[in-house]
Amino acid sequence: MPMPSKGDRDSIHSRVPVEVKEAIRKRCAARGMKESQYVADLLAMAVGRHDLVRELNQEVLQQTA
Repeated sequence: MPMPSKGDRDSIHSRVPVEVKEAIRKRCAARGMKESQYVADLLAMAVGRHDLVRELNQEVLQQTA
């Protein structure tokens, strides 16, 4: 069955330190999230677009600060 649309989206490619990538991988695994959605939610929060956050909540944001 196809996944529901997440709306109009674009991609960003970035190189991050290996340690950052590993931390993101572990956090996503613990939450059962895809890395791309986790990063998309963090970026939406960073620019003040909390309406676009799909899976993370304020509690998670405080843990990642």
